[in-house]
Amino acid sequence: MKQWLRSITPLAAVLLVAAACGGGGTPSAGGSSAPSAAEDKELVFYSGGDTNVQDLHQKQIIPAFEKATGIKVTFTFLEHGTGAQGIYDRIKAQSDAGKTQWDIDLWESDTGYYTRPDDLFLQVTDKDIANLGKVPKPTLDFVQNKAVPYRGSSVVLAYNSDKVTNPPQTYDQLLDWIKANPGKFAYNEPSTGGSGDAFVIAMLYKYSDYNKYVSQPFSASNEKDWDAAFAALKGLAPSLYGKGTYPKGNAGTLDLLNRGEIWMGTVWSDQSTQALQAGQLPKTVKITQINPAFNGGAAYIGITKKATHKQAAMKYLNFLLEPAQQSLIVTGAMSGYPGIDWQYMPSDARTRFSGADKEYRLWPGGTYGQDMQRLWHEKVAS
Repeated sequence: MKQWLRSITPLAAVLLVAAACGGGGTPSAGGSSAPSAAEDKELVFYSGGDTNVQDLHQKQIIPAFEKATGIKVTFTFLEHGTGAQGIYDRIKAQSDAGKTQWDIDLWESDTGYYTRPDDLFLQVTDKDIANLGKVPKPTLDFVQNKAVPYRGSSVVLAYNSDKVTNPPQTYDQLLDWIKANPGKFAYNEPSTGGSGDAFVIAMLYKYSDYNKYVSQPFSASNEKDWDAAFAALKGLAPSLYGKGTYPKGNAGTLDLLNRGEIWMGTVWSDQSTQALQAGQLPKTVKITQINPAFNGGAAYIGITKKATHKQAAMKYLNFLLEPAQQSLIVTGAMSGYPGIDWQYMPSDARTRFSGADKEYRLWPGGTYGQDMQRLWHEKVAS
């Protein structure tokens, strides 16, 4: 599943995308009022990731967009995101050569590419893409508005409702519950899956200012706050499953829930929802989100700065952020969160993640993530 250096993304999460498309269509699908938008008749879109990402665009979004706008989309998909660096190099080469029109309009990829100092992606606002006004501001701030978040997922709390009638609502309440119910909670080893990462990250945020990680560049001095967090995690270990036994991978926690060996654990929103639908978890297992939430991440699509079909690209992203298309992400096989705020989603979509339909927190990953996992092994697991 996902390793939580994605957070966001900074979810990591991270998707790699490249595609070719061209544009020009009706005003109803676009967010920009620029008159040149009507001239675009094609769009070049590169994307990548798992096959469910390919199916979403190729089988659902693109056909509907082409029908609504008359814009022909040339879509190139790189399975599992392979070749992303090559796509980035291709875009950069056109920039370095001084070309005024680049041959890739939209690119879906890892968030880190969009904010590199090469400055290859267009900074957009709701004046360009009207439906950006429905997107939570933190997910746009995270990439300096140089890409559009259109789906996401987060870590949530899964619990056996037969055993837990009132699940914890905050992280402190969760810690109290774990101590009052020894052996009935588990989180996986952080280096083996993001749902375990998230439990540890929440403890870091308990002892350190969240804003330092999402609004400022990396600073090793912030890690001085972590000693108290790791001490608390070490002290919590005897109350965990197996008195400090950490399952391997995100699926490990789900397996313990399925077998009834634990009553509660941290899991991914999409993975747990898919497992419930497939009958791989008992119906008594429910999901909820604490407040402040566990971290999560978004998948982004960026418009290249010198896109040949810039207005068509804006139209596609605006179309993708309409509640009708966003519902395909939530209620379809992807089981993802919408890119727009939950308040704009229809009730059937919100019902799917009832109790967990809250804005997630972010985690920058990178050096912080590497240091967190290393220090957890040194100070908690040892």
